[in-house]
Amino acid sequence: MATERGQSSQKLVYLRDHTLRPRPRASRVDRRPPTPPPSDLAVEAIWLGRSLLVLAGFVLVYWTTLAAGVGQATSDETWRWTVSHSLPHLFLVTTSAIAARSLLRGDPHSSMIVAVVAGALIVLALEGIARAAIGGSFDDSSLTAHTDVLTRAVTLAMGIWAASFAIRAERRPGGS
Repeated sequence: MATERGQSSQKLVYLRDHTLRPRPRASRVDRRPPTPPPSDLAVEAIWLGRSLLVLAGFVLVYWTTLAAGVGQATSDETWRWTVSHSLPHLFLVTTSAIAARSLLRGDPHSSMIVAVVAGALIVLALEGIARAAIGGSFDDSSLTAHTDVLTRAVTLAMGIWAASFAIRAERRPGGS
């Protein structure tokens, strides 16, 4: 009988230690691993990605209005001029959309495509400003000429920003 008591007390201790105990359920926030605060380059990548998406949208809207005949160019251009100037803008829209997608997803290799977009932005902006300077539209006081120059200046600034980001992302030890 004493052996039975010893065994039953051991059995109770074993059962007590190995029974399933309901654990308090963790909330959804507690189960998720804590995310570190984004670095300044990651936050800048998000803003640059959004800006490139907006740029691609504006260029698409511009060429859609030209193709629909709603917006007309300031001078008498031929169809060949329109097609030859639409191809670089098509390249810009495509690369901007790809770079924006890459930046917003946090791709570590996004700095290369951002550098290509930066080059396209800078070249197109300088080409437009040079065309306006050579064509003499700086003397023109029309709202269209001023808007075009302002748009080219903003495009140039975005190109410089994208180039700066690409350089800083490449120099960073972990990439972008």
